[in-house]
Amino acid sequence: MSFQFFAFARNVGSSRPRCLVFVLGLLIVVPSPASTIADETTPLSLDAAVHMAEMHAPALDARQAAFEAAEHAIGPAGQLPDPQLVVGIDSLPVSTSDAFSLTRDSMTTRHVGIEQQFPRREKRRLRTERAEAGAAREQALLTNERLSVREATARAWIARKTAEQRLILLQTLRPRAEAQIAAATAALSAGRGSAADAIAAKLAQVSLDDRISQSEQAVEEAKAQFARWLPDAADRPLGDATDWTLLGIDADALITHIGQHRELLAYDASEQMANAEVALARVEKHPDWSFELGYAQRGPTYSNLISMVVRVPLPLFAASRQDPTIASKEAAVAQIEAEREDARRMHTAEIRKTLAAWRSAIDRAHRYEHEILPLADDRADASLAAYRGGRGDLQASLTALDKAVEQRIAYTDLLDTLGQSWAALHFAFPEEN
Repeated sequence: MSFQFFAFARNVGSSRPRCLVFVLGLLIVVPSPASTIADETTPLSLDAAVHMAEMHAPALDARQAAFEAAEHAIGPAGQLPDPQLVVGIDSLPVSTSDAFSLTRDSMTTRHVGIEQQFPRREKRRLRTERAEAGAAREQALLTNERLSVREATARAWIARKTAEQRLILLQTLRPRAEAQIAAATAALSAGRGSAADAIAAKLAQVSLDDRISQSEQAVEEAKAQFARWLPDAADRPLGDATDWTLLGIDADALITHIGQHRELLAYDASEQMANAEVALARVEKHPDWSFELGYAQRGPTYSNLISMVVRVPLPLFAASRQDPTIASKEAAVAQIEAEREDARRMHTAEIRKTLAAWRSAIDRAHRYEHEILPLADDRADASLAAYRGGRGDLQASLTALDKAVEQRIAYTDLLDTLGQSWAALHFAFPEEN
């Protein structure tokens, strides 16, 4: 981004000495076309992609709104309910000449009052605890969603990176395929080769081109998935890959701290909510009460009245009403405990499997980089050199080239496995844990 500064000067003339006053009138920050192009062509690192996706993920906005809604519900949860206005008419005549008159019959009473319910203090405290547990649960779900967005973005970045790397590695084999065609053509011209050899060399080149076309398709598909998380950066070039052999945490400690897995964070808060529901159901056996204060106006020959009314529910049928509700809430607590244990076992198994895949991919990728791929290239070059020198046949060179193609594909598939396993492990736990 370039900064363009604009200033203007004004010559002040009067009977006083003339002076030049410079006034900073305007400071404009304008992104120049060059800087915009630079942003679009600057390589996008994995960390930057994850950060950008997190800042603009609609799913995170939805979770943040849910958390804020749960937080706002905490305060009102423990408050007394709003008072109720009571307005009514008693003893209104409906027959004779006084029918529906509010003033002719001295027994007609017009009253107004206010009623306030008083839930037990313990019930209000438990409602507050339930609301706080609900907010804690939404916060845990927000943390889980944030880590899910990070992992999904990292996976999309890795899939695109490895697809592009596969395309590059296959394109490096084109000179070898062209060299085979040239060697087969030269052998045919020298009378020591056959037309079948020339056709076979051409077929090998076409097969390689077909593999390259498949890789180009895979790159476009990976870009489409990447655009799911970063639609404005889908075509930006990717930077260097993160070292996927380093987790930044102790790998063995992941199993030990499986209870802090992002998918298990919400269970504690859910259990707190369920326990609060059980306590609230039990408190229902102890009735609340309400108080009403009213004022009644009667005919002119009678005095006006005030009234005070206390209402108390009578839980006389607890065995068929409150007790079943308590049992229902207790069963919900048992359900959450069982679901948490099932989730803990499932994610423990997933972490173990992912760790095994990650460690194996590290060893195999090292083997491919330092042994298998260099040896495959040496074999292809040696076979082609032997054929050119008349000491070998074309089939050996074709086989070596085909093997080099397959090993490049296997290597990039292995890199993708390594990166995907790294992302699954790296974003499985909150950073603070």
